[in-house]
Amino acid sequence: MKLFPYKYGFLLTFLLISLLSFGYDKDLKVPALTSTSKISLLTIGRADHEIYQNFGHTAIRIKDSILGWDLVYNYGTFNFGEPDFLMKFIRGKLLYYESIDNYRDFEQMYREENRWIREQDLNLTQEQKQLLFERLTINAREENKYYKYDFLFDNCSTRPRNIVLSLFKSIEFKKDVDDAASFRQLIDRNVKNEWLDLGMDILIGIPTDKKAGYGRTFLPDELMQLCDSATVDGKPLVSGNNLILDTVPEYNAKNWLTPGLVFWILFFVVLMLQIKWSVFSRFKIIPIVYFSILGVFGWLFLFMWFGTDHLSTKWNLNILWAMPLNIPFFFFAGKQQLPKFVLTFIKIYRILLICLLAGWWLNPQTYHSAVVPLILMGILFTSIFLPVPTKEDFKKRLFG
Repeated sequence: MKLFPYKYGFLLTFLLISLLSFGYDKDLKVPALTSTSKISLLTIGRADHEIYQNFGHTAIRIKDSILGWDLVYNYGTFNFGEPDFLMKFIRGKLLYYESIDNYRDFEQMYREENRWIREQDLNLTQEQKQLLFERLTINAREENKYYKYDFLFDNCSTRPRNIVLSLFKSIEFKKDVDDAASFRQLIDRNVKNEWLDLGMDILIGIPTDKKAGYGRTFLPDELMQLCDSATVDGKPLVSGNNLILDTVPEYNAKNWLTPGLVFWILFFVVLMLQIKWSVFSRFKIIPIVYFSILGVFGWLFLFMWFGTDHLSTKWNLNILWAMPLNIPFFFFAGKQQLPKFVLTFIKIYRILLICLLAGWWLNPQTYHSAVVPLILMGILFTSIFLPVPTKEDFKKRLFG
């Protein structure tokens, strides 16, 4: 985001933004806010044109009419032009930073995106306002402003939350957050695109199945609601609410071809072709390609688990059905005579898939329902590579 003065004639604002954004003497004192100053929490509604818009946004606004300041402190800024941007983003190593924006430009950006903005005036003493302003100012310095973003635990919503709550020795919340909602469920509620929801769901692991509690405020909407219910020494934290932009975003049309529907249709087509014509027993290349694709996803899950700093992608048990070892083992599956170690792997993999479905509700991780037909296809395809037991085989197993 670019930084602009509030009005081109307001040299004071320009100088302040320049000082805060581009560095200055560490011993330079932070300017004092006047009695007309107002500090508020800004919550921006969600949209679904970009992935990051699905969860909304939070920022802090400081307005001082005497000084002519109207600034927004924004912890959701990152630099697209940073070297190795994409790889850093994927690996969870991309540095976000606190930026200072002119409020009018900030509002105009979300007006153009057709997203609502709600403002909550914070009920702070003059001393608390100055302290919050100083902390935001210090954090905006070049040596302090960067931080390693974490989707659940350190983001554009948790940073404003922490800095506001740090002003008080104790704070009470009337909003009941003792429901059983997990981080995963909260994410599902906010992602309306079924395919995007599936993609996110299979990438995250057991840490997101924990009960969120007050950690649910990683979502701007949840933080907004929690602040409305907060009291400090019997007084409400929020002294006033203002709906600045009351718009209804234009969401992308809902796709009726959901992952669940597509995968179930695919499974029944595969089942019919195999039962009626034994298509895949004759053309084993198709099951081999299928298992190889699952293997690619398995290696992706392993990479996100061990090769990134994302806490939410650790302990991802989706590798039990998207097995990384599929790729090396099914490389041998096209041979006329399968090696014994390959047959052993396929048998173990098949048992694992069956157990995964049989113990569906006992798993420590919640799986997306759309993977059920994928697992069933895996069970069906593994049977193609295993020899059909004869009567003699059954007799040997029964009587030795």
